Amino acid sequence: MNMGGPTDHWYTDIFTWNRPAFGEPADSLIKDIRKFGGDRLLQDDQPLGRRLWDAWPQWGGVDDRTLSRLAADLVHIRDDLLADAKARGWEVE
Repeated sequence: MNMGGPTDHWYTDIFTWNRPAFGEPADSLIKDIRKFGGDRLLQDDQPLGRRLWDAWPQWGGVDDRTLSRLAADLVHIRDDLLADAKARGWEVE
């Protein structure tokens, strides 16, 4: 059973322990997704959350190509959330 400590889950590594999980640029994109209102997308019961769990390098065997494709997809998700946040009047950087 996981205890919520470092390396137990990519989400807590990034948001609780401020540890790298996937490396850059993926970690920053994930932080942006949450910042722009996409936290629900990152949960384990959502397709993106499951994909992140499966691609987490902690498991070993994840290649650079997989992480590059993941980062490219995260850019689109982040950009969509950012556009939506701006449209709703959020003050975003």
